[in-house]
Amino acid sequence: MNLALDHLADNPIIDELVFWPPRPRRIKSVRACNVMFRKPFIEVEFEGGEVIQRHFARDSFANYWAEASVILDTLTIIELISDFNFKAVSEPEKLVQRVLQTRDECIAESDLMFEQEMYAQFLMQYGEDCKNLPARTLQRIAQARQQLESAN
Repeated sequence: MNLALDHLADNPIIDELVFWPPRPRRIKSVRACNVMFRKPFIEVEFEGGEVIQRHFARDSFANYWAEASVILDTLTIIELISDFNFKAVSEPEKLVQRVLQTRDECIAESDLMFEQEMYAQFLMQYGEDCKNLPARTLQRIAQARQQLESAN
């Protein structure tokens, strides 16, 4: 969910995955590499084959990736690939609860857009990568798409 990821963008890896306006294609995979003679990087593959790389400072990269992995696994269907070993976040359950709480707050915020018939803006809050959205939200996404299609 784009809006929730934006709220969690204090993690620099997550920050690099937030696009405004959202990209029309879903992110297929994110691969993290922490190699010895280069700066650590992520490689983002989009549906359709486009690939981008983003480089990061070496210090804290593994910690940021550990946190980003939990966030992305909680909110998205993106395949996560780690080409290096890293220490998992301490208390992952607490992080998952914080991510889900953020998601729920963002859903409530986006519901206001839907109720004001701001369907395009509403849909921008959700990407093709979302998982485990509440049934009501999925219904609203379908309704918003239908409204926009019938308006065109």
